[in-house]
Amino acid sequence: MGSEIHIKSGTFSEGVQKHLHASGYSQKELADALGLHPKVLSRKLNGSGNARLTHLEVQRIVTTLAHWRVITTQAEALHLLKLAQVEPTIFSDEEWQTPPLNTLSKSALSIPTGAPDPSQFLLQHDLPAQTTRLIGREWAVERLKHLLSREGTRLLTLTGSGGSGKTRLALQVASELMSVFPHGVWFVALAGVRDADQVPISIIQALNLKSAPDLPPLQLLINYLKNKQLLLVLDNFEQVGEAAIVVDKLLASAPGLKILITSRVVLHLYGEHAFSVPPLDIPDPTIELEASTLLRYGAVQLFVERTQAIIPDFTLTNENAAIISQICARVDGLPLALELAAARMRALPPRLLLERLSQARLPLLTKGARNLPDRQQTLHNTITWSYHLLSPAEQTWFSYLGVFTGGWSLDAAEAMMRDVATEQLDIASGDSALDILERLLDHSLLVRLPEAGGRARFAMLETLREYAQERLVEQRMLERLRDWHACYYLRKAEAAETGIRGPEQLVWLARLTADRNNFRAALEWSLQRARAGTRISGFNTARQGSHIVAGSWLLSSQGDPDAGLCADELCLRLASAFRPYWEWQGYLTEARSWLKAALEVTSENEESAETTLAARAKALSELSRLTSLENDQPRAVELVEKSIALWQQVGDPYGLASALIHRAWAALAMREYENAREVCQEGLQHLSIRDDTWLRAQLLFYLGDAEGFTGNFEQMRSFYTQSRELFELTGDTSSVADVLKDHGAMMLLESKYAESIAYLCKSIRLCYELDHKQFITTGICWLSIAVGMRGEPDVVQASLYSAQLEGATESLMETIGLTSWAKDHPFIQAVQEYIRSRVDEQSWREAWLAGRAATFEQAVELACRLDQSLPS
Repeated sequence: MGSEIHIKSGTFSEGVQKHLHASGYSQKELADALGLHPKVLSRKLNGSGNARLTHLEVQRIVTTLAHWRVITTQAEALHLLKLAQVEPTIFSDEEWQTPPLNTLSKSALSIPTGAPDPSQFLLQHDLPAQTTRLIGREWAVERLKHLLSREGTRLLTLTGSGGSGKTRLALQVASELMSVFPHGVWFVALAGVRDADQVPISIIQALNLKSAPDLPPLQLLINYLKNKQLLLVLDNFEQVGEAAIVVDKLLASAPGLKILITSRVVLHLYGEHAFSVPPLDIPDPTIELEASTLLRYGAVQLFVERTQAIIPDFTLTNENAAIISQICARVDGLPLALELAAARMRALPPRLLLERLSQARLPLLTKGARNLPDRQQTLHNTITWSYHLLSPAEQTWFSYLGVFTGGWSLDAAEAMMRDVATEQLDIASGDSALDILERLLDHSLLVRLPEAGGRARFAMLETLREYAQERLVEQRMLERLRDWHACYYLRKAEAAETGIRGPEQLVWLARLTADRNNFRAALEWSLQRARAGTRISGFNTARQGSHIVAGSWLLSSQGDPDAGLCADELCLRLASAFRPYWEWQGYLTEARSWLKAALEVTSENEESAETTLAARAKALSELSRLTSLENDQPRAVELVEKSIALWQQVGDPYGLASALIHRAWAALAMREYENAREVCQEGLQHLSIRDDTWLRAQLLFYLGDAEGFTGNFEQMRSFYTQSRELFELTGDTSSVADVLKDHGAMMLLESKYAESIAYLCKSIRLCYELDHKQFITTGICWLSIAVGMRGEPDVVQASLYSAQLEGATESLMETIGLTSWAKDHPFIQAVQEYIRSRVDEQSWREAWLAGRAATFEQAVELACRLDQSLPS
């Protein structure tokens, strides 16, 4: 049962992902339940490398999905087993008859107890005929049918933002259930109803019941429905929310009744099952996909079909695929928005349509079909319909939340609401931020995102965000809130810069990744304000705890963002604080771009505040580091020397020590080893004034490098040991891995190739767990030499292994924007030529190309596999 199985690429994985997506569970949660690392499960599901699922793992996946009620029928379980290419006998008869497998129903739909044979009655319904097919909702239709088939599901509410296709989905589900309900499926349109008292009357009219003057409408309905097995579809319930009591009374009085509701707002009734209708699936616009692959996405299918309805000869091709993908992403995959965008294709070619959508979506998404309701003639009207359902306080906070980009944490929303309410007492209320967010979620104006870094997160569709920002402009609050946003995310970025030097590195990295769009927006805004020569105003709110800025005593003591900052200072500090993250994630090109922009837009002058000078000094130092990684060492030295001069001017020992670290780095790359040693020792002297454990560890680390390059290996090992111990004390695992990497590389100079491989592979494994792409890339670079020089299992095979790793290294370096100083080092060049000379040119080239074609994960897997296969 533990044997590995080969699954057709993607099929079983797609089936599992489809069920997880429909139920709200994540692949990470599945991995946790199976006791696997998420990356290991991902590789096994996708058949990456040699990773394969075992029979036991397939069993555990199916039983876990059944336990979670992600799959609810035996048919679903059998289908997954078929995709996994295993027989149902993988489970014994006893297992099929015990939980959780015995909880699976044997049919997709169940008829209520006591219902007559469906063949004995004529289908009854008043569902409007559909003129187009439903696209991209197959999984949702099946899920909803399963939900409604359960005995315990009496009330099912489809929620979603305006234009998400709730009505169309409800009609499809209802039409496929007509044979299940002996007394029919009845559609009640409530879009034109405003008075809750009119809801019973609307239902009576849909059922074609005769009125009874002596009975109230609700009682008439109860009398009719109490012995019926019937499905009611109540459409557009949001503006008659007070009629929820009617729904409750009908369900209580008619045990055979089920109600399917579409609404932008949940009813909050006991027993209600809410199903959020998401936008259609959209491809990642940053990934190039062929036209045939793109057509698997519901949003692309809908856009193409609606375009072909007005331009019959339009086709999706590999040439226009990228543009169509971006159009679908720009409109959030909302069915209504996609249809309105497709209608514009009559006059606008795809590229021009995308340009217009990039400038402003809402003014373009108009001209809906004449037979659509007024609220669906334009996307703006659709959103306004939802907006007017909010209370004045909810409308205000909805518009204020439009300042965030790409999502935000509960902490961020609470901070914004607290700070704004403190300054503007007229909008303060007794509602907590959580109360407001929950009500906006109920109104389908926000979505709940997966947890990131242990924090609850929320987001707003971009079309809704554009509408919210229109309201901010009307309220003259957009500029003020963007100032707050920039100050808030500067504080978060600087906290994270310190945090990723400690034991919770992965938590901080997850938070930075989750808020990356907000950080970029804050950078763009601060650059815009710096070009205008303005100040970014803070909010006068009391904060608890000091504000620590990594590598600067002056900014830590005097540079609180909440007091407001010169825009020059803010953009410099924000770009500097984000540099470690960018390097960690392999975004070196983006990091250089932001730091260069910040330094170009700002200027150094005698009137600048000390904190602004300190911010400039730090930005120069951080750009020096990135320039060294570009192997432009003279420019790196020029930048860091300017930084050192500024730190000396403002008298900041932490800042000066940090800059000296980067000066030492450039000296090492230029083979100026004595200079590097002196610079590090000077940095340690500055820390005698104000000590910083992390900075001290970094200086000792580079002192170890300087000693190793000059052949003082005993002293090198001493400095490396001291550095590692201090990094371990601070909890900085990535820096421990960095020391291991350099120590492994230095062992090449001692001809200790086996030890070198062990150290390098340990570093690579640690960095892979942390996803530190820059350190992994340089680690594989050194490993290629160590493997080649060791010559195991024989010199030819070792040279081919080395070629593969060298090819992988070059590809990874190009991807992340790294140029190693080792590329121009005479000793390294000589060693690489020696390794290459031991095998014929064609074989070496083929191995090098194979390595170059490897993905990031495959390169790491190759490195780790070599370590395991080589004799100890």
